[in-house]
Amino acid sequence: MLINQGNERQVAWSFFGLFAILAILVKINASIIQTIDQAGFDLLSHLDSPTLTQFFKVIATLGSPAVTVVVAVVFGGVLFLKHYRSLGILAVTTMFGGDAVALLFKNLVQRNRPTQQLVPDTGYSFPSGHVFGTMLLVAIVVGISLQFISSQPWRWTVIIAGILWVLLVMVSRVYLRDHFTTDTVGSLCLASGTWYQAKAWFARWQPKLAARFNFSEN
Repeated sequence: MLINQGNERQVAWSFFGLFAILAILVKINASIIQTIDQAGFDLLSHLDSPTLTQFFKVIATLGSPAVTVVVAVVFGGVLFLKHYRSLGILAVTTMFGGDAVALLFKNLVQRNRPTQQLVPDTGYSFPSGHVFGTMLLVAIVVGISLQFISSQPWRWTVIIAGILWVLLVMVSRVYLRDHFTTDTVGSLCLASGTWYQAKAWFARWQPKLAARFNFSEN
């Protein structure tokens, strides 16, 4: 059973609120957004090298929406087969539902991508699908996995590894000039809100789901 703190809905809407503010600022092309995005490009442009470009290409591929969806399905499938069926359903539905929401906002905001991309990409820029999917996947995997890890050092290892992976994907998207910095920050807010909202819904509906489909949970 997924442990809840009881404030998941409030936390979710705090993240959604931050995302909404950022989305509005991006939509009106506010000067603060331009300043933040230019600072991000300026910072990473000094690191430009063929080796680093190739490295971040690999990171971007591993953090792509297609890969994160596959990993979420495999993770959910393993949980389901291990008789943690409700958690398996939570993992898969949260990922698919979250990706749909992110795509919806891409088409609502309709922000063009940066120019001079090192790796050509298509579609709208805000929010970043790579960062959204990666952040949501990490939240799902770490959030559920911690329920089965009692060792404090291992718990922190899992959390830190997840944070570092998200940061790597964020940096890769800006370094490759496929996204602005604020695209990646917006994705963090939206994905975090999605996970906390999913946890709130899960706490409410899991007993009914288990009873309806006669799940015998471990």
